[in-house]
Amino acid sequence: METEHLIMGTAGHVDHGKTSLVKALSGYDCDTHKQEKERGITINLGFSHLDLTEDISVGIIDVPGHADFIKTMVAGASGIDFVLLVIAADEGIMPQTKEHLEIMETLGITKGIVVLNKVDLVDAEFLELVEEEITDFLKDSFLKDAPIVKVSTVTNEGIGELLAEITKTVQTIPLRKAEGLFRMYIDRIFTQKGFGTIVNGSVISGILSQTDPVYLLPGEKELRIRRLEHHGNEVSQVRAGDRASFNLVGFKQKYFKHGMILSNKKIKPTNLIDVKLNLYRDSSELGLWNQVIFLLGTNRLMVRIHLLDTDTLQSGENCLAQVYLPQAIITQLNDKFIIRNSSGNLTLGGGKVVDPYPLHHRRRRTKQVEIVKKIAEGDLEEIIAAEVRKSALPVSQQNLAEKLNMAPDDLIETIFQKLPNDIIFYQSANDIILLHKRMNTAYQNKILNGLREYHLKNPLKNSGRTFKELMGIFGEDQNEITQVTLNQLLSDLNKNNKLKKIGNTWILHDHEVKIKDDLKLLIKHTEEFIKMKGNNAVDIKEIYNFGKSETATDKDMDRVLVYLIDNRSIYLLQQKYLHSSFIEKAKKILIKFLTENDAGIKVSEFRDLMETNRTTALILLESFDNENITLRKGNFRYLTKKFLKQLSSVHPEVHLNN
Repeated sequence: METEHLIMGTAGHVDHGKTSLVKALSGYDCDTHKQEKERGITINLGFSHLDLTEDISVGIIDVPGHADFIKTMVAGASGIDFVLLVIAADEGIMPQTKEHLEIMETLGITKGIVVLNKVDLVDAEFLELVEEEITDFLKDSFLKDAPIVKVSTVTNEGIGELLAEITKTVQTIPLRKAEGLFRMYIDRIFTQKGFGTIVNGSVISGILSQTDPVYLLPGEKELRIRRLEHHGNEVSQVRAGDRASFNLVGFKQKYFKHGMILSNKKIKPTNLIDVKLNLYRDSSELGLWNQVIFLLGTNRLMVRIHLLDTDTLQSGENCLAQVYLPQAIITQLNDKFIIRNSSGNLTLGGGKVVDPYPLHHRRRRTKQVEIVKKIAEGDLEEIIAAEVRKSALPVSQQNLAEKLNMAPDDLIETIFQKLPNDIIFYQSANDIILLHKRMNTAYQNKILNGLREYHLKNPLKNSGRTFKELMGIFGEDQNEITQVTLNQLLSDLNKNNKLKKIGNTWILHDHEVKIKDDLKLLIKHTEEFIKMKGNNAVDIKEIYNFGKSETATDKDMDRVLVYLIDNRSIYLLQQKYLHSSFIEKAKKILIKFLTENDAGIKVSEFRDLMETNRTTALILLESFDNENITLRKGNFRYLTKKFLKQLSSVHPEVHLNN
């Protein structure tokens, strides 16, 4: 079993000997800061590592014990796999011992060892009483079955036994899953001569290689990794459970704010989260609205908490709540947090994030609260459904996996078999797209209503809207996900005989161009008029004047022109109208001339060939340029190589000599 990606933390009351214990175990003094040396306590997180065997090396976080530094403990504990709860034999259980135990349980730590330190200061009888007190204190906690190891960092008594217990504990802890996004809270930042800026942290999830892109979030600033270290050694990648050091290119300390993370993907920040909140025993009750200090990772913010499923929260109880954050943070589903009173001198409780991007619940509607309850229960189908319901756009399996910090394949069974009836999904070659039924119906109605309006405005047009035009139903959110969705929507509407395809456009299934006899006559006369103009293009003014002679309005003529263009009887080129027969004739004459003349053709030569004016000749040539039939070089036009290749495949006698 791989065990190198594990982190051990220390916790316990101030001056119970945590830092001296780490030194005794590892030979490393975590009190590296001048202020720490002067005061004799660990203010900042101390970091070390313990080489148990050749194969087992465990990172150590020496978490400070003083109540003023709980925020630092939370930052460190976010990455801890197991803990040493240090209790001094001469003092026993103290206020911060209890506080740290509650915090560790809230932060999801489930493994640990109890270290009864300073045994050299008490006699055997007193030591027995303290041990009984500890056993009773831990009986309802995650450490109820944890071994209690008696040590003295002065005499080194018990240090060997403690190392053996640590080795045994490490071997029972499964390797952290490395799926999902890479995330690491930055808990230490400094500059080092010859390297520049160095940032440290505990990797919460994912894997990151030195060559991968990395982003500083919030802010989405992309950085480059110059050097990557784990336990002081340069490595090519770090993964969940590692203590990591990054030497970053493009990072300046002015960019940094507490709470920032490094990630391999851009993660949307949030100012609002739904949480499951537990109030510790002996805490003050919370009312409907509360102002507290909120600790999550390295974030420490004064926030407002709004209870959702109760009006008051009593000591020892839990509830659902919505947290209003004064600044955006990066967090994900199931992230753990701690709350303290607004004065910062009492830990009130904590919990986990159940929705990082919720809707507002100010009115606490029953239906909304019930949805939050289902999400909080942890059922994957309800979590997925909630994400889909609150999105105004289709949601992909890949997007969901990133939001939930899971492997995409872990969602497949739930999507295929367990989703609530109001959620539907479409499968593409590379992804699965999920959509709320209500939104699916709304999109279909947008398509149908849009085409209905289009046909009303263009009653003589056989064609409809192109795929690109129909993508407008998604506004500016046009991407691969919405393209797959539109394809499926059009396919469903086609199967249900609501739409049909004409050429490269979509029309209503029952759309039919109906032309009255008098309009048929006007169409015929208009086409004859344009055809009669022969070699000369006609502008709209001439068309309108002709219409007046037929007692037709300008609006009538606009409809006639749309009909004739739609049926390819005439063409509109640069706001000029030409009959299709003339354009085809011009194309044949031009191709014949250029296949027989390598020197190309000038506008004036083409004008004379067609017996037309320069304006019409230019319009035609530019149209052929756009069709990739001809290519302009200076004052001359030549047949393109692509067109010549097509031509020679049909007429082998045509040589590719242009």
